[in-house]
Amino acid sequence: MPVTADDIRQALRANPFQPFRLHLVDQRRFEVRHRDFAMLSPKGRSLVFYPILKEGAWEVIDVAMIASLEMISDAPGAAGSQAA
Repeated sequence: MPVTADDIRQALRANPFQPFRLHLVDQRRFEVRHRDFAMLSPKGRSLVFYPILKEGAWEVIDVAMIASLEMISDAPGAAGSQAA
């Protein structure tokens, strides 16, 4: 089942926050280590992601291109990073 904007909203608003990984259809992966490093557009079509390891860099991700969302149980929740 495809990932929806509501799935992402739920993951970002979880309390306590749990880091998660987004798997895109083009095989890229993004790890959201803290809710402050990702923002869903108002209509839920795009996700802006700020990888902490690339200062000043950001990605705009088309939500329709997200194949899956995976919770990361062993990741610290205080930083944001991008997995390659």
